[in-house]
Amino acid sequence: MSDHHSEIDMSEVYQLPHQVVSLSDFPCDEEWILDIGGGGEGIIGQIKGRQVVAIDNKMPELEGTASDALKLVMDAKELQFLENSFGIATIFFTLMYVPFEDLDTIFSEIARVLKPGGELLMWDVNVEVPEDIDSKMKYFIVPLSVSFPDGTRNETGYGAYLRNQNLETFLAVAANHGFEVIEKEQQDLVFYARLILRKG
Repeated sequence: MSDHHSEIDMSEVYQLPHQVVSLSDFPCDEEWILDIGGGGEGIIGQIKGRQVVAIDNKMPELEGTASDALKLVMDAKELQFLENSFGIATIFFTLMYVPFEDLDTIFSEIARVLKPGGELLMWDVNVEVPEDIDSKMKYFIVPLSVSFPDGTRNETGYGAYLRNQNLETFLAVAANHGFEVIEKEQQDLVFYARLILRKG
């Protein structure tokens, strides 16, 4: 379970229904891939290996990652890379941990380090908090089955502070930084979006 909270009282957790993510391989030629929040299971690193630069602001999350990705402790609000360094950026079930007030800065930083025409791939979950939810609920957890392109499967889960969130919220912020949606889909509560960066 990758919940980014070491000690949680489960009576304070709102559990979403089990979700399934079927990952397709994606072309990236010889480009570096920046994986935002790539610690924990390191799903993108498991697929693309040494092409991935996985960043996470928590060292233990990176230390527990079993992949060949280059792992760096770094804050996504202040990426320590030169402009136009990456062809692709990925955000796999990390947006849920990002405070809404930090989204603008993070998308700005991703746009800065991506090459013109670079792509951003995002996966996360739509959360709609019921109006009649118990007031003691502080967190949510989503159990997840991840199917890899080679047919293998990973049973995991992600959890964060409870809040409403949806794909359109994130797309609206990304659009302010030159990202254009070229593909999006939603399966049950899980969403996926592929965006291209339009900058001169």
